[in-house]
Amino acid sequence: MMITETASPLPSVAEPADTLMQWVETASQKRAILSNSYFTALKTARFPPAAFTATQRQFYFAVRYFSRPMAALMARMPTSTLRQGLIHNLSEEHGFEDDAPGGAADFDPALAHDMTFLAFLKTLGVSAKEMAGQRELPVVRAFNVALMGACAMERIEVAFGCLGVIEYAFADICEVIGDQVVKQGWVAADQLVHYKLHAQIDKGHAADFFRVVRPAWDRGGEDRAAIEDGIALGLHLFHRLYEDLHHEAVHGN
Repeated sequence: MMITETASPLPSVAEPADTLMQWVETASQKRAILSNSYFTALKTARFPPAAFTATQRQFYFAVRYFSRPMAALMARMPTSTLRQGLIHNLSEEHGFEDDAPGGAADFDPALAHDMTFLAFLKTLGVSAKEMAGQRELPVVRAFNVALMGACAMERIEVAFGCLGVIEYAFADICEVIGDQVVKQGWVAADQLVHYKLHAQIDKGHAADFFRVVRPAWDRGGEDRAAIEDGIALGLHLFHRLYEDLHHEAVHGN
């Protein structure tokens, strides 16, 4: 079923009776990405710095690609109202500042998320020139093309559930990674970029996605099931990405 507009104001994701966000939180706890091998090794200081850096080199390709499935999904939405949340997220992905210097909203190329991630890699000792010669591994390509397939070909509800839960999970992932790279002395606290920002903004990005499918969630039946399927897909893909990155970095081919 196609997503339809509603005349009522979009409700806050912080409502106590918000069963959609309760489902997201419960599903995230059951999948427990932060308990997988990647984050267990990171939080217990059993992740060699060189191996961690290798995973982050590869994660760059996921960061760089993420806006493309989002754009594909936006192109499927029939009205400007339904596209607004995606446009806001896409703008931030490309460096848009609501509070740019001088008070005028504008794009800052240095704040585009692929650029801020390159800045993070630089704090790990990886230059942009080195990244230009880096090749994307199959584990990251599989994640990227799965997201594109979901956003271009699956039901709208599945796609929004998938992207929404990835943004939701990434906020907590960013907090853990940011905390650990500083705690373990790999990055100075005052030099931490990218992860600090996303720990703050990605729950809001998730809210933008889930607001669009809230009417479908409230209708129940197949519409709600499709959102649940999308949430399960997003958690699976994100879990596997980190598990596989850890395996590649620690054990090799």
